Amino acid sequence: MSWRGFARCAAVGLGVLLTGMPVAPSEAGMVLKGGHTGTPKNMMHLALLKWSDLVKDRTGGGIVIEVYPSEQLGNERTLIENTNLGTIDWCISGSGGAARFVPAYGMFENAYTFQTLKHFENVAFNRPFMQQMSRLLEQKTNMALLGFQWLGNRSLLSKSPVQKPEDAKGMKLRVPDVPTYKVVAYAVGAIASPLPFGETYMALKQGVVDAVEGTPENMINMKFFEAAKNYTLTNHMIQASALYINKNLLHNKLNKDQQKVVLDSAYEAWRWFFDQNDAVQKDFLKKLGEVGVNVITPPSLEPFQTRALEELKAKYIPEWGKYWDEFAALAK
Repeated sequence: MSWRGFARCAAVGLGVLLTGMPVAPSEAGMVLKGGHTGTPKNMMHLALLKWSDLVKDRTGGGIVIEVYPSEQLGNERTLIENTNLGTIDWCISGSGGAARFVPAYGMFENAYTFQTLKHFENVAFNRPFMQQMSRLLEQKTNMALLGFQWLGNRSLLSKSPVQKPEDAKGMKLRVPDVPTYKVVAYAVGAIASPLPFGETYMALKQGVVDAVEGTPENMINMKFFEAAKNYTLTNHMIQASALYINKNLLHNKLNKDQQKVVLDSAYEAWRWFFDQNDAVQKDFLKKLGEVGVNVITPPSLEPFQTRALEELKAKYIPEWGKYWDEFAALAK
């Protein structure tokens, strides 16, 4: 099924239109407000709508989750800060966004740390490990973790072709304002240029940056392909997005049954997303070729991986400690 057909089916099944408007609250329901930076068309948004639908149905309208896309509630940093403050109830963000509070979260959003898609699955749907990481986050912040979505594999879109890291020397690469993305830039041979997601298109168009990185879905939905025509399959990140919820809301305003519904429904929605997403991302990759993008398979990923490992060993793995050991063991 193409992504368009899939999106239509999902919209019908959820009883909503993919317009970016929040799910309407019932008069009696507790409203949980949150958002993300992606468009209303992307798989992240569809999965959030499914989560919302499951929770509303299972609580009889007692809990209604409002979903605001497209940076309506702020960029990723603002979303996390406001979830931590309790200004909003939840947000979904790159999983590395919490690394400034808990350094070990950097291993979830870093160059080549997820070894395979199976490794991602073993981590994301290992409830005891996820609960452990949530407890760690709760010790340091006012947030809890409600699991991971698989957004797809991130690769490099650039104005000039890249086959090896040396080809990207001097290239300014837009990355999120997350420290671990410096490893991504180093791995592909470029210079990290942090920018908010919403500013990326114009920055690429105007030459403020020379390249962006992300999933095939991002390249199509955000129209980045209009400003750069070379997509190198570096596959430098199997990307996890994380759903954070204000812990005071979760533990103090929801009873035990409601907490279970919210958490179980989240994992069910993320599994639904995971099971569909491989075919969807392949469809977007095909579309990149159809709109004139040169899709490049580099001769070897080893040069990129070697550079990433150098940085990880020097700056990150030591501070991740035992959590890295547990994470790495799940690759097997």
